[in-house]
Amino acid sequence: MAVERKRARRISIISGKGGVGKTVITANLAAALHSIGRRVLVIDADLGLANLDIVLGVAPKLTIQDLLSGSHTLEEVLLKTSNGFDLLPAGSGLTEGTILTTTLAQRMNSILSSLEGHYDAILFDGGAGIGDVALFFANLADEILLVVTPEPTSLMDSYATIKVLHQLYGRNEFLLVINQASPSCPDQVGASVVSHLQNVISRFIGTGKGPDIRLHLAGSIPTDPAIPRAISERQLLAETSPGSPSVSPMKNVADVLHSRM
Repeated sequence: MAVERKRARRISIISGKGGVGKTVITANLAAALHSIGRRVLVIDADLGLANLDIVLGVAPKLTIQDLLSGSHTLEEVLLKTSNGFDLLPAGSGLTEGTILTTTLAQRMNSILSSLEGHYDAILFDGGAGIGDVALFFANLADEILLVVTPEPTSLMDSYATIKVLHQLYGRNEFLLVINQASPSCPDQVGASVVSHLQNVISRFIGTGKGPDIRLHLAGSIPTDPAIPRAISERQLLAETSPGSPSVSPMKNVADVLHSRM
């Protein structure tokens, strides 16, 4: 009897607004998952404004757009990073990556079908906001990991993102990473942010029809000067500052994702 091939766990890492650290978190989580034995692929799903390659210090000659167009093969585009995980890079400043078409959706689903048997986890580094492409990748995922900061603008945009994903696709479960939390009490800040968002959602979105929206705190990452330093050096935290305050919380988030695979 044939053994059913296990499908990779798809994890979409998104944010309501830009500048909250989503891409840095994605890259460091991928490395942390690899360090505990998981086979990981990261797809730069911000197809029009990709910058994951910059964070990782790589300069891809080909991107996922070359794969989607059919001009190059998966083997030609896929990169093996020095951090142990694979990367499907995207391009920047390409308008064709900002519009979701039926062809793009079909080709992306075909690519995922060919890949997911080779990995334990596929991470989508999604675009910020509620554009069609960002929502498409979020809805493809088994897990949605929303990166939020304690700033009011981030909270408002996160609420809007949750609302849209719930109303359009019926998504009712979200993992939250609270980034740039106060270094003196990051866990308390994280719990407070999640509690506040949950209360607002219950008040304004809850209808009593169908499952309620549930938010789960995956971890709180403190403000850490080592993060901008790592970005400027185009390396991950484990390489530049393995003892920095944000490294352990990143690993804790990876453990949460690992436990849900």
